[in-house]
Amino acid sequence: MNNSDEVEVTCTDNGKKVTGFILHYRPMSQLEISLNTVKIKLSYQNGFFVGSMAGMEFTVDASSLPIQNAEYRR
Repeated sequence: MNNSDEVEVTCTDNGKKVTGFILHYRPMSQLEISLNTVKIKLSYQNGFFVGSMAGMEFTVDASSLPIQNAEYRR
């Protein structure tokens, strides 16, 4: 994944969906995104990445993440 990859983020409190940018990704562990210049760390739980900021909960469906290329190995 590149730093410019976009992902759809849902606020579970109000149901709004916005576009976030992926900053860091560890498969089935952690996802770090940027929403309007705010960095949010999400952890993997049952097929979703879940995190909170400013009293609001945000989720990202793990299946909606862009497909990553295989890493180079020797």
